Amino acid sequence: MSQIILVTGATDGIGRVCAHSFAKTKQELILVGRNRDKLAALVYSLQAQGATVHSYVADLSLVKETFALAETIRNNHPKIDVLLNNAGAYFDKRTVTSEGLESTFALNHLNYFILALGLLPSLKAANQGRIINVASRAHEGVELDFKDLMAENQYSGWKQYQRSKLMNIYFSYELAERLNQTKITVNCLHPGFVKTKFGQNNEGLAKLLLTFAQNIFAISEDKGAETSIYLATEPNLSSVSGKYFVKQKERKSSPVSYDKTARRNLWTYTEDLLKHKFSLKFPGA
Repeated sequence: MSQIILVTGATDGIGRVCAHSFAKTKQELILVGRNRDKLAALVYSLQAQGATVHSYVADLSLVKETFALAETIRNNHPKIDVLLNNAGAYFDKRTVTSEGLESTFALNHLNYFILALGLLPSLKAANQGRIINVASRAHEGVELDFKDLMAENQYSGWKQYQRSKLMNIYFSYELAERLNQTKITVNCLHPGFVKTKFGQNNEGLAKLLLTFAQNIFAISEDKGAETSIYLATEPNLSSVSGKYFVKQKERKSSPVSYDKTARRNLWTYTEDLLKHKFSLKFPGA
C-alpha cells in the first residue's frame, strides 16, 4: 500500500537517496529543501519516473519559517504516514540565525521539534504514523549544559554538533513516551559516517579535514540511507517506538541519553523558548 512520506534535507546525501528509494516503491513524496533549483531538479527527475511528488522550499534553521511550513503542509496533506527528519548541518564557527539563535541548535534540534509537533494531526490520521529522527553516534561522550545550550561560551563546532545529536535522541525518547497511547511511533538512528556534502558549508581546515576523512573512511550515501529507509518502511516496526538504531538493528545509545530528567528539561526549555520568544502554539497544545 502506498504511503505518504515527508523527507527534509531531500536535495542531497541521505535525503536524496531516500527520496529515490521511496519513489521506486511508488510512495507519495513530500520533499523539503532549502535550495529551490536543486529541489526542482530532484522533483523533475522523480516525476519523470512516475512518482507523485510535492515540494516545499524552506530554511529550516529559521523557527518562524519552519513553523509556517508545518502549518502549510498540515493544511495541504491532512494525512502523512512518515516524517523523516533528516535536515541538519555542522558549523565549525559559531554563527547566529537572523532570529538570534545559534545555528546548530536552531537547525539540528528546533527544526525536528517544530515539524514533528506541527505535523502531529496529519500523522495521527495515518494508519500507523512514524517519526524518524536522524541522529548520530556523535552524541556519545557529551552531555548538555542547560545554562549554555546556545554555546555562547567557548564554542566548539564539533562539540555543539555532538550535543545537537544528543538533543535529537532526547527528543525522540521523550516524544515516544508522550505518544505511547497513539498509533504514532518515534525512533532515531545513526546513519554511519557517510560521504555526503555534510560539512561543506564550512571553510578552511575544518572543511579540508572533513573531506579527507570522508574520502578515507566514509561509507556511500546509499549505505548511509539504509537505516532511514528501513525505519520508514519495515512492517515489523509498526509497534516499535522510542528506540535507537544502527545498521538496521536496535542498539543502546549513550548512558547519558537515558537521563529522563535531562530530556524533560530539554523539552521544557524548547517549549518555553518557542512560546515566549516566538509566541508559537502547536495544534492541540
